[in-house]
Amino acid sequence: MSDITVTAKAPYRPPTNDLYVRINSILYSNFISFRFTRSMENVPSTFTMELLCYGDTLPVVTMNEPVEIYLQKKQIFSGMIEMRSIIVNGNNTHSLSISGRSKLKKLVDDMPEYAGTSINNIQTLEDLCLQVCKTCGNVGVYNLSTTNDKMAWNSVPYNIGDTGWSILDRYARYQGKLLYDNGYGALVINDVAKTATTTINETSPLRSYGFSEDITQRYAQYKVLWQPYTTLSQTGLPPAATSSDPQATIFNGEGRTKITINSTSDEDGSLAQRYAQWQANRAYGRSRSVTVELVGFTDASNTLWDVNQMVNINLPMIGVNEAMVTCDVTYSYSNGGGSTTEITFYPALAFTFEPATLYQSDPSLQNLPSA
Repeated sequence: MSDITVTAKAPYRPPTNDLYVRINSILYSNFISFRFTRSMENVPSTFTMELLCYGDTLPVVTMNEPVEIYLQKKQIFSGMIEMRSIIVNGNNTHSLSISGRSKLKKLVDDMPEYAGTSINNIQTLEDLCLQVCKTCGNVGVYNLSTTNDKMAWNSVPYNIGDTGWSILDRYARYQGKLLYDNGYGALVINDVAKTATTTINETSPLRSYGFSEDITQRYAQYKVLWQPYTTLSQTGLPPAATSSDPQATIFNGEGRTKITINSTSDEDGSLAQRYAQWQANRAYGRSRSVTVELVGFTDASNTLWDVNQMVNINLPMIGVNEAMVTCDVTYSYSNGGGSTTEITFYPALAFTFEPATLYQSDPSLQNLPSA
């Protein structure tokens, strides 16, 4: 047997730990500024960048060209150019602005088609993500969750016209798990962070920070009226499940109650109770946020700031001393301002999952008539 040699193209590796931008394999260092944003709740990640140009020549960039951003010799973003704007000035100095989204845009844009109205042979959320992500542009999947799925589903129903993301988001909420963009071409499955990995305090390289609290969307009590499967006779109000705000006493006996009707069949009221608890926790968590702007892109351990990262925040000036979870992270660079990271934090309760009920389909009913 003769020897066979296979030659593969090695992945690009920057020569130093500095910030590098590659557009369609061409390295650019003349950028004036850029912003790259990741979020636990908005997919895909986005970027915008401005390049400085001189003379009569402008960089040749076209729509849907690949863009890669590297830091510390690691890729932190991979996406495609979707918008561009050229400004030509009389002093022979020009600028080219480009922006776009990460590769997960295919999950948000594509509407996969499957025979019938269900995706079959699905046992876990990871199975579903792999199936849908393969259909929507071969997007990668990283499962970092350490909790078991609630149950195995042989078939997952979907609506014709659903995007890949809407299918996955609905099922992930049912399983109580997060889905978010890792920034460089893969979907992450994870649990809400529970353990702090670093600390932000007054010795951190802070440029600015603030705390915001808004109770206008919070109520002292949440009441969910539920409808049993059968009601032979009923007088007065239907059964109700209740839950209280974690700080209900701040309302000073106002009698501030939010009433919701649960129209989903709920024989024992357990769904209504979970829904009431979710409303209380979510509203409380969303009412309190911390925003910080830090110098550089990394934390005290020289690790890139990440979404779904629990951080101990001790900032007496704004009255905060608690662990919170990163929701939105924006990495920015400008010639005048250098490298900064803007982060929005919420209490972990802000990411409590809305109770959901999914209905299983019978695969035997999914054979479409032949054309």
